[in-house]
Amino acid sequence: MAQVKGILLNDGGAPARIINFIAGEAISAGEALKMFTNGKAMLATNGALPILGLALTDAASGGQVSCITGSGVVCYAITLGVAVGDGLNVGGTAGALETSTDEAVALCLETNTVSGSLTKVLVTA
Repeated sequence: MAQVKGILLNDGGAPARIINFIAGEAISAGEALKMFTNGKAMLATNGALPILGLALTDAASGGQVSCITGSGVVCYAITLGVAVGDGLNVGGTAGALETSTDEAVALCLETNTVSGSLTKVLVTA
């Protein structure tokens, strides 16, 4: 599977899909996405479940954004100060995954203390 901006590592045989949506706002690769009532993909925030998946590409508002979906996918996601083994969910920072005691959408696979940067995760939702 092609690697785009270092986001997708491999699908390991998992049922990963890359689906295109129209972006409702500017989106960066690695950000968590949610489908909003206007029918466009936008940044997920505050534990918004279910998420569409993670942006594979950057997109301008109104442009096309490719989204990685599927449980069991190993990829990079924008995170906020996380450690190996943390359960991650969307928090107060739009599009970013952070440590959460709520239902996890991903499992952190590496420690990363640099908020807003890419971290290797296993998508679980």
